[in-house]
Amino acid sequence: MHKRHHLHVTRVPEITVALLGFGNVARSFARRVAAEGAPVRIRAAADRSGGLVFTDSGELERALALKEAGGTLRQLAPERIQSDVRVFLAALPQAGVSILVESLPSNLADGQPALSLIGSALILGIDVVTVDKGPLVHAHEVLRVAARSRGAVLKTSGATGVAPPSAEIGDAIVVEIRGILNGTTNYILTAMQEEGLGFHEALRRAQSAGIAEPDPRLDIEGWDAAAKILILSNLLMSAAAALDDVARVAIGPETEALIDAARAAGRRVRPLARARIWQGRVRLSVAPKIVRPDSPFYSVTGTSKAALFRTEEREIVAFASSGREEIARIVLEDVLEAAALR
Repeated sequence: MHKRHHLHVTRVPEITVALLGFGNVARSFARRVAAEGAPVRIRAAADRSGGLVFTDSGELERALALKEAGGTLRQLAPERIQSDVRVFLAALPQAGVSILVESLPSNLADGQPALSLIGSALILGIDVVTVDKGPLVHAHEVLRVAARSRGAVLKTSGATGVAPPSAEIGDAIVVEIRGILNGTTNYILTAMQEEGLGFHEALRRAQSAGIAEPDPRLDIEGWDAAAKILILSNLLMSAAAALDDVARVAIGPETEALIDAARAAGRRVRPLARARIWQGRVRLSVAPKIVRPDSPFYSVTGTSKAALFRTEEREIVAFASSGREEIARIVLEDVLEAAALR
């Protein structure tokens, strides 16, 4: 079982960060920074109302409370809010910000507006930590080139469900990636198999628990997992693929027959994403698959996730939890790692 190496925060000087997107993930990150006493200062933030450079830590706390209550940053300081986010980004270096944490809602259609905003930050020489799949689906390599051209760092571990075990992989050639990358579909399939629920009942339970969205199509139709396996394969296998290249099979009432067949054979069904080399190309797929008891995915239940990275020499399995707290943990690790690379 792979776990990301814990970084001792006392070894890193104070890191000044700005938040682009001030939703659940960003606020969980801010709370985690405070709880761990991490050497991170959140100097600025931007939401849909504009960007704001905080005058002190007290203003950050007031901003967090206001956002939790459904307010906006403009309500906190209307006289200082910057409506143009690009102008806000341009002012960050002068405010001492070295890392931008981007967590805007993902737009899988074209990656905007986050794609151009991340690009602008990198061109300014600001390191970027993102959990946003949209920009990475459409222009991951373009953003990596932009980062290298300005000596900036781009970290994306929170965008793929399971953070790739970069230290273990090293310079090895990855020939296959398989994984449960979407916790929502795994939760639904687990409820169907362990409690005998039908698909619609399991989906309603997931929605009642706040695990599935009111419109669950991105999850159950495989789009979320497709984006994640695409990002991983482009990063680790040089797939040069697009979202339309991912073959998708949704989960639904028809999955009940597959579960019955698996149960009769002493096996289970898991929502697996896969990238493999076949006929000289990287082939990508997302589908519910039957797994045997000796599979690393057999015991991965509920909203938990896991991925297997196979190189020419060995297999590495990484596990992850789901939810905003887990993403916040990964974001903090990415921030500390980005700072250490400077």
